[in-house]
Amino acid sequence: MRAIIAALLALHAWFVPGRGLAATVEEALKRLNSLSPAKRKAALEEGARREGQLVFYTSLSLTDYPKVIAAFEKCYPFLKINAYRSTPSGVFTRVDTEARAGRFAADILGSAPVEMWQLKQRKLSAAYLSPERKALPSGSYDPEGYWLGFEVTPLVVAFNTRSVQGNDIPKSYQDLLNPKWKGRISLGTDEYTWFHVMLEQMGKKKGLEYMQALARQEPQMPGSSSVMRVQLMLAGESAISVAARGRRVTEYKSQGAPIDFRIFDPYAGEPNFVTLLQRAPHPYAAMLFVDWILSEEGQTKISEVAGRISLRQGIKQKPWIQELFQKEFVFLSPTSIGPNLNAIVEEYNRVFGIQKRS
Repeated sequence: MRAIIAALLALHAWFVPGRGLAATVEEALKRLNSLSPAKRKAALEEGARREGQLVFYTSLSLTDYPKVIAAFEKCYPFLKINAYRSTPSGVFTRVDTEARAGRFAADILGSAPVEMWQLKQRKLSAAYLSPERKALPSGSYDPEGYWLGFEVTPLVVAFNTRSVQGNDIPKSYQDLLNPKWKGRISLGTDEYTWFHVMLEQMGKKKGLEYMQALARQEPQMPGSSSVMRVQLMLAGESAISVAARGRRVTEYKSQGAPIDFRIFDPYAGEPNFVTLLQRAPHPYAAMLFVDWILSEEGQTKISEVAGRISLRQGIKQKPWIQELFQKEFVFLSPTSIGPNLNAIVEEYNRVFGIQKRS
């Protein structure tokens, strides 16, 4: 009788309301890593089915993240995703605040490079080497598995085709220093990704010399929104927009707007990453989601349904998006920007004369 009671209690521990499976991330990984690919997939789906849900914190746009969730739930109807959406810093702050209070609600987090670094430093994320990572380009994921890129934002130099034509079209970043572009270039007030990649690739000394020369061109800096800057450029407020978001630029171009772009070296790409959280209450469902969003099916949905730029090799992108794959991206690494963010921000503000808010 005691043996039967003990067995029932052990079984009950796997189904405590609100907890799903009692297995920890570490336990789930240990079990899955010992299985063949076919058995691993079956075990992953079996565990996720028992859990029945997962919690996803994301900084994907308000219009895009529901489409991604709906595509996943259609593929796995036995799972329900509860999502929380905020800015990149907002989702990190929520996870961090909850952890400090001893509450671990989220299973996975999808956000930007700096937040991936912060999560790892706070020991809030787990190393998960999804087998799907093998189809991702080098540099788009952490070799240890603390973050895996599932989409990318390429940064291009856009221009208004009514005011920039023929031989006037810049062929390199150096061409932007031509006196004729003085006061006619726009740049965002917080283009830290572009700034950091440029300095890394050019070397800090030469990179800063270039940035100082660009600052002497008196670029217009109307705010942080790349979309707004491109729209102002189309309205004739500027001729060239540096560090414009490639997806939006190519979309406008496909719609017949007077806009075109060029890709210069270095070609900066900011990945959006997904990470498994260390204390995920639904580890099987979480790993199933990570595998799916990196898989051929998930990456196709990222492109087709959400209109984002998928990272997996061989995925058919929107026709206008294909133009952005002329060169390989230089991916912004969380390891590079994370520990240096404050210095990067201060340097950017100093070079371009951006006043800090009091």
